[in-house]
Amino acid sequence: MFTIIHTSFSESENRMAMALQVESPLSGIRYTLRLGVTRQAPSNLDDVEAYSRRLDDYRRSIELSANP
Repeated sequence: MFTIIHTSFSESENRMAMALQVESPLSGIRYTLRLGVTRQAPSNLDDVEAYSRRLDDYRRSIELSANP
């Protein structure tokens, strides 16, 4: 079993984050679980510049994850 040490939650217009810190009573080791989600803006295909920027951002993130 684990003992809950600390919890936190934050929310903004486009982001939500939660953290949970627990401690093992047997070993005294602490673990932290963090989870964050971002709200995506709906696509407006008439806005070509914003669509191109999003595609470039997706390509960059794919390249960075493939070549750490």
